[in-house]
Amino acid sequence: MNSVPDPAAGTSSVTGPHPVPDPAPDIAHDLGSLWVAVTAAGGAVDFVAGDPEDGIRALAATTVADVRAGRARMLALTDDAGLAGTVFLTPGSGIMAHRAEVGRLMVRPDLRGRGWGTVLLDAAVAEGTALGLAQLTLGCRGGTSLPAFYAARGWEEYGVLTDGVRLSADDARSVHLFRRRLS
Repeated sequence: MNSVPDPAAGTSSVTGPHPVPDPAPDIAHDLGSLWVAVTAAGGAVDFVAGDPEDGIRALAATTVADVRAGRARMLALTDDAGLAGTVFLTPGSGIMAHRAEVGRLMVRPDLRGRGWGTVLLDAAVAEGTALGLAQLTLGCRGGTSLPAFYAARGWEEYGVLTDGVRLSADDARSVHLFRRRLS
C-alpha cells in the first residue's frame, strides 16, 4: 500500500505533482537548488555530497532544456518555498517508443519521510499510463535504501549492473535495474 503524505505533518502547503510542460525561465535555477540540497543530504541522484555545485546546476539546466525540447517530461511538487520535489520521464523512440525511463526522483530534504517520493513515483506511473506506454524502467544506486523503496512499491528488479557507478576511486556501487509494466 502506498503511503500518502499527512497534512497534519506540516506538509499541507505542498501541491502536485503537476506536469511542467513549459518550464518557466527560473526553473533550471530552482531545480539546481533542489538537486544541490538533495545531494548535500546524501541523496543518490547522479552526484555525491561534496561534488561541485556548478556541475549539478549545469546538469539541471540540461535537464530543463530536455523538457523544453520535448525529450523529457517533468512532474513537480511545489510549496511556498518553491520546488519541493521532481520526477522525470524520458520516453523512448523507435523500437523503444513503448517505454520510458523514470529518473531524478527528488524530494527536498526537509520533506523526506512523509510519502512524497511515493506520490511522485505514482504520478510517473500515471503519466506513463496516460501516454499509452507499456512499461517504465529505472536504475537506482546500490548501497542505499532505494532498491527496497522501489521493490516495496511494486517495481520488479530485472538486473544488477555491478560497479555501475563510481562514487570515488575506491567506492564503486551496483546499479539496480527496475521495471514497471503498465499494460
